Amino acid sequence: MANAASRELLTVGTDRSAIRAREDYVKAIYQLGGGAPVRGAQVARYLSVSRVSVSKAKRLLESQGLIEAQASSSAPIQLTARGRKLAVAMVRRHRILETFLHESLRVPLERVHSEAERIEHVISDDVALRIAAMLGHPRRDPHGHPIPYGDAPTRVKPLPSLAGVSAGEKARVLSLDDRDDRAVASLARDGILPGSTIRVERNDGGGVRVRVGKRAFVLSPKLAELVRVER
Repeated sequence: MANAASRELLTVGTDRSAIRAREDYVKAIYQLGGGAPVRGAQVARYLSVSRVSVSKAKRLLESQGLIEAQASSSAPIQLTARGRKLAVAMVRRHRILETFLHESLRVPLERVHSEAERIEHVISDDVALRIAAMLGHPRRDPHGHPIPYGDAPTRVKPLPSLAGVSAGEKARVLSLDDRDDRAVASLARDGILPGSTIRVERNDGGGVRVRVGKRAFVLSPKLAELVRVER
């Protein structure tokens, strides 16, 4: 989730913070909808900002041609072609940076998201692509999310969460929600990482008891919801 510094940057009006806010908003809209329209309330929750801040941002983004003109203040937010291109570029930079930080600099998994959030606003797409080339053009970031190399939005089919896997079933981890650093640290310590296989031993209102290799432990429903899997 956005920390206090991030929330401040989403509302302060300096040139640099305005650029960062613009990039954060279009990226949030894209990640929430994958190119489809989203509600302002969704964006507010995603970025941990007020609806008033989102309303101000919408006016700015519309004036810059990044979102479609809205018939009313309650209408869904839709990125324009220009807005989608910027959003995809921001997602690309972020995920390439996460991969570089984790694989080349050995930054712990739970820190790479926050670090990439800071750096993505001050490097060019050209530099990001050079980093990707140096890394061998990785297909996914360390959290398991696909890295987009083209400008077109990538429609990603919603994946089931570990919270929905029944007792007795096995599942392979595909990705982790990267916005909660503490949750990522906890999951990584337990060996719940992209590519790992999990067996669910119990799934009830009290949590999800899983087995990874020889270890068994219980995840809270909230934590299990952050793990995306395939059965």
